[in-house]
Amino acid sequence: MKNGSKIFIDTAPFIYLLEDNPLYSQQVRKYISDCFMAEYDFCTSLLTVAEYCVVPYRLNCQEKIEYFEQFILDVNIQLIELTKEITQLSSQIRAKYSAIKMIDALQIATAITENCSAFLTNDKQLQQIQEINCILIKNLKG
Repeated sequence: MKNGSKIFIDTAPFIYLLEDNPLYSQQVRKYISDCFMAEYDFCTSLLTVAEYCVVPYRLNCQEKIEYFEQFILDVNIQLIELTKEITQLSSQIRAKYSAIKMIDALQIATAITENCSAFLTNDKQLQQIQEINCILIKNLKG
């Protein structure tokens, strides 16, 4: 990929990195660090915020939410709001790939609409998506 490329980060990579997951945190850290040093842009959707914050709210752990929010700011990750264009594209994705969940279709549609060159995830089911390069964390080297 070239400089100026944009990477969409799905929810799982944030969880792995910020919760220091023993299986995947190193791979996520290295990938994001390498992309950051290469001056790539990052984005995610507001759906990621909603998904990530469920467990911290359930555990009444405001510190984890603040840590997540600070990471978003520190890495300059653009938060994308859903639009009509994104929702329509997500419907087309679900029509084409019937096994894809709606939230995943919305995430993929957001990445496509934002002209991202890659979608960082660990959801192997998303590899079937032909419209964007889905990078699985488990396939990255730490």
